[in-house]
Amino acid sequence: MRRTALVLAGVVLFGGNTALAGTPDSGIAGLVVAGPTCPVESVPPAPGCAPRPLRATVRIRRIGTNDPATSVRSGADGRFRVPLYPGTYSVRALPYAGLALPRPPPASRVRVRAGRYTRVEIRYDTGIR
Repeated sequence: MRRTALVLAGVVLFGGNTALAGTPDSGIAGLVVAGPTCPVESVPPAPGCAPRPLRATVRIRRIGTNDPATSVRSGADGRFRVPLYPGTYSVRALPYAGLALPRPPPASRVRVRAGRYTRVEIRYDTGIR
């Protein structure tokens, strides 16, 4: 009886409490940009020719699992942030429906470490040369 009471107390105190499991304190923080924006590029970019922020959908899937992919959309400033547990992820920018340009880059592998956000920059190609 005492053992049952202890187990029941543990379930009441800890079972299903998402605050204890919590949201991961790690993940991916990214910036999506499109470039080049001028026909001739220089290093550093001439004023007004720097890559521009882009609203885009990014699909993130943990490598080596059957977990469903997470999709996130960058804001008007091109930034996105998604909490993820530590591991290695495939990060893939999606093409715009029906448009050849801007062209997304190939998927990349990103390692997320505990307690921090891994920064990524995703560069779409505008096709300007």
